Amino acid sequence: MMWLVLICASFFELAFTVCMKLSNGLKNVKYTILTVLSTCTSIGLLSIATKTLPLGISYAVWTGLGTLFNVLFGIFVFKESRSTKKLVFMGMVLMGVIGLRLA
Repeated sequence: MMWLVLICASFFELAFTVCMKLSNGLKNVKYTILTVLSTCTSIGLLSIATKTLPLGISYAVWTGLGTLFNVLFGIFVFKESRSTKKLVFMGMVLMGVIGLRLA
């Protein structure tokens, strides 16, 4: 159950970074508010997950999945580059997250 909470926290990490980008340097009030709300939600969910899961594992998975989600979102929505090297290294991040889950 806590792994699901941790994955949700990573999705909210995606939300806060996307909203931060869309806020135009925190000038767009709507996206600035969404940035703050999603940041608080993400960190709140991370804090719930760390009640049961080890801190180091939780933080590594939270940031690893958040990074993976952000890169994929950037590729598909913002039309950022999808070089082979980028995809290989993101695969390595995913393997690291899976490895931490299995450890």
